[in-house]
Amino acid sequence: MKPHIQTLISLLTKKDFKALLVFYQQSNEIENIDQLAFLYQQGQKSLSVFEFYQQIATKFIASKGLPESIINQINSSDTLSFFTPALQQSENFSKINQKKRNSLHFLLAGKALSPELPPFNYLRSMMLFESNESLSAALTQRDFKNLTPIEAYMFANSNCEKLPTHELTALLALIEIETKQQSIDLKNYTSIIQAVKNICVKQNITVNEGFQRTLIIATYYETSTNQVINDLSN
Repeated sequence: MKPHIQTLISLLTKKDFKALLVFYQQSNEIENIDQLAFLYQQGQKSLSVFEFYQQIATKFIASKGLPESIINQINSSDTLSFFTPALQQSENFSKINQKKRNSLHFLLAGKALSPELPPFNYLRSMMLFESNESLSAALTQRDFKNLTPIEAYMFANSNCEKLPTHELTALLALIEIETKQQSIDLKNYTSIIQAVKNICVKQNITVNEGFQRTLIIATYYETSTNQVINDLSN
């Protein structure tokens, strides 16, 4: 076990929270990532300890800022849930890495292996019931490929299962929130179509009206589903 994790465990066992914070602040970013990952893993073991470890991670991040290297690790519902209080602080939802991607880009694009359906309803609920101007602004941020988080979902998320009705409704609401803040860049349509074509070929998906992503693309780019189906089929 790495020495900085051993020290973390020792201080946690002693419940010396002041020393814990000082130790985290004195550690380098690589060590900080390991420490936050350890807290996350411990928090996933039981609901009874989830909030305890979440609060410590939130205080760590509040004291030193959101480490850039953790942005791409927030790519699942579980990681989002654990780090939500930290992301809500200091506009951390809008913090980007070197490729200009924020946590929403990675969350909606999903993991490279076994991607899950994004928690659109959870995100929409946060916008509706909590003060999340940073979250709303993060929806409009464009990465180095000029893609917003929702476009990153269409472009890269290879989980093509049909979204449950409440998740689809939430996604459409998020699209509306984005389009009220900025215009859709129609130049991205072609690259989205090509990326989804590749996903369909790899998974042997038949493109028709039953393929839900055609509806999502059509809604986002304000075109007809027939046009999307035609473009995906050619």
